[in-house]
Amino acid sequence: MTENPYSYWTTTPFAYSKLPKTSDGSLLSIARAVFLAWEKLRIVYVIILSLVTLILTGSAGFSDLRILRLIAEGAVVANVAYFAGPIVETYVRWLGYERMWPRWLMFESGTLLSIVLAVGVLATALLPSQP
Repeated sequence: MTENPYSYWTTTPFAYSKLPKTSDGSLLSIARAVFLAWEKLRIVYVIILSLVTLILTGSAGFSDLRILRLIAEGAVVANVAYFAGPIVETYVRWLGYERMWPRWLMFESGTLLSIVLAVGVLATALLPSQP
């Protein structure tokens, strides 16, 4: 049942539904729930970025040590930057906002930004330099 008995929809859409309540509402329990949810999303994030990297480096046919080091550094930076999502969501949930759309917005926009940065960094390393 919805919060408004006069509303048209009997269920709310997934993206706008409320998140499950944490046990005691403390910052620690909120952060635990949020970080566990984001760790499940990290698998998708890593797979997407790995595919983009493999497609770019595989199509160029490079296995140079410099490019492998660049990929390793990029992977570390991407995973450190990934922590921005759960940190911001924990803060938003601690303030009392219990909707799911901020998680999906941050995940999708962060993943898209990571793809753009990966393509840009790898393109500068893989494309021949122009005089």
